[in-house]
Amino acid sequence: MENSTILCFGFDRPMHLERMLKSLEENKESVDSDVYICIDGPAEGTDKVMHAKTVEVAKNNWNFKSKNLILRKENLDCRTNIINTITELFETNDRLIILEDDLVLGTNFLSYMNGALNKYINDTSMWCINAYTYPQLNLKGGSSISKYISPWGWGTWSDRWEVFINEDYDKKNFISSLSESERKEFNVENLYDWEDIIVKNEMGKISAWDAYWYQAVFMNKGLTLYPNKSHVRNEGFDGTGMHCSSINDWVTPMNKSITSRYPNKLELNKLFMFNTLTFYRYYQLKRYLRFHKSKFSSFKNFNKFVRKKAKDLVS
Repeated sequence: MENSTILCFGFDRPMHLERMLKSLEENKESVDSDVYICIDGPAEGTDKVMHAKTVEVAKNNWNFKSKNLILRKENLDCRTNIINTITELFETNDRLIILEDDLVLGTNFLSYMNGALNKYINDTSMWCINAYTYPQLNLKGGSSISKYISPWGWGTWSDRWEVFINEDYDKKNFISSLSESERKEFNVENLYDWEDIIVKNEMGKISAWDAYWYQAVFMNKGLTLYPNKSHVRNEGFDGTGMHCSSINDWVTPMNKSITSRYPNKLELNKLFMFNTLTFYRYYQLKRYLRFHKSKFSSFKNFNKFVRKKAKDLVS
């Protein structure tokens, strides 16, 4: 089985990058894998000491087939750096696995990713291989087809990325001009506001790439693959990340087994999709309860809150 080239991103969190690369080393396929480590240049306000330490971690003697460093002299910003670097590597690679520094990988991560990237390389309706998975009910081993994406350990192919770049999905907001029903579908039945991420990017408030990639998958009716049990854990919910809070609602058990079963029939898995929407409904409920925590601090407060909501609904 051909091993895909691996592209890793770090910036100013040396301990995160070191932890992620160590977990990558624990995958037996890593000794036969070409690995690129990209560190964006420091921006105004960047902790130069932590940035320098991150570069030193990248320079360590990691036990890969080859280690290649991409050290930016200027800061491109998160979104531009990730998209540009992936585009550059696809000039010489037909498939890539992309990792960011806040991830911890299971020992069978590469086995699953390489197996899927090899299996679906010629199936152009399959756009993305995801390694993280939400907590799933009633699903054992194997993998399932979805239409959503996760940026936490993923892979794709050069021809699908070429569509993303050539059709300007990385630059334009196509979603906000769609019908209400199409936008609802894109926003996970209005349970997660991907569109808002694109809008905030356009306004210069954030620098995120993943919503643009998902936009391309969605607009092309692309399919994606998830393992039924996650091969990735995100440890970035510690207040250090650009886009992650200090509260982790995305905890899921790490898969300790090999995922070797991939669907032959390319169609959405209804049970997986049901489980995904169930997770997002629970996710929104937890966020709602946290936001209104003070109103639920006593039965008296809760009673007032319910009465007000009922009155609002009637009026």
